Amino acid sequence: MAQAGDRYKVGGWWRLFHERFWGIRGMENLMMDYYDNIEGLREIGQHLLAFYKVIVDKFAALGFDGIFTSDDLGHQTGPMMSPEVFEELYFPLYKEFCDYVHSKGMHVFLHSCGDNTKLLNMLVEAGVDVLHPIQKGCMDEVETAKNYGEKISFLAGADVQNLIPFGTAQEVKIGVRQLIDNLYKPEGGLLLAAGNGILHDTPLENIEAMLYEMAMYKKA
Repeated sequence: MAQAGDRYKVGGWWRLFHERFWGIRGMENLMMDYYDNIEGLREIGQHLLAFYKVIVDKFAALGFDGIFTSDDLGHQTGPMMSPEVFEELYFPLYKEFCDYVHSKGMHVFLHSCGDNTKLLNMLVEAGVDVLHPIQKGCMDEVETAKNYGEKISFLAGADVQNLIPFGTAQEVKIGVRQLIDNLYKPEGGLLLAAGNGILHDTPLENIEAMLYEMAMYKKA
């Protein structure tokens, strides 16, 4: 922190609510709990909130600007739970969490893989400030920017499922440019990153091409 100066400082942890629930209960049990034991999940959620508030307090006291956490709410073609279940169970937890982070003067960054299109309205309403990664092949970048670009910022992720590991360096450059073209807003609200962890067998020249285009490309 002493070396950070006036740079934007992000703290956080991985796994918020859905990912914690499946870690505690197991995925099959969790899918049943949504219909047979939602009160039990609410109780776990309240304990998690109390725990997270202590962590948020510590980051705030140190002078952090944002909290970055994760909840992989989507699979490749839709959310892991129905929007109705999300609204009943997760929305109140997200709202209380985001409100608390905001009360400490920090932003909320959320990583969520998969197709979160059907949940985006609720994530925005709950107070998520920045969403990562808008996963390529799962979410429509153009429609997402059109419908939500004025409501939330994007930490847009270059495609690490197909493009970065298997494309050519030139294809990577083209893909990054398209990503920026699709999500860029003149008033701001676009950050750039890899879509997830970059695996060790990814060609180095592809990583270099990704970073170069992210740093140098400007939308016309």
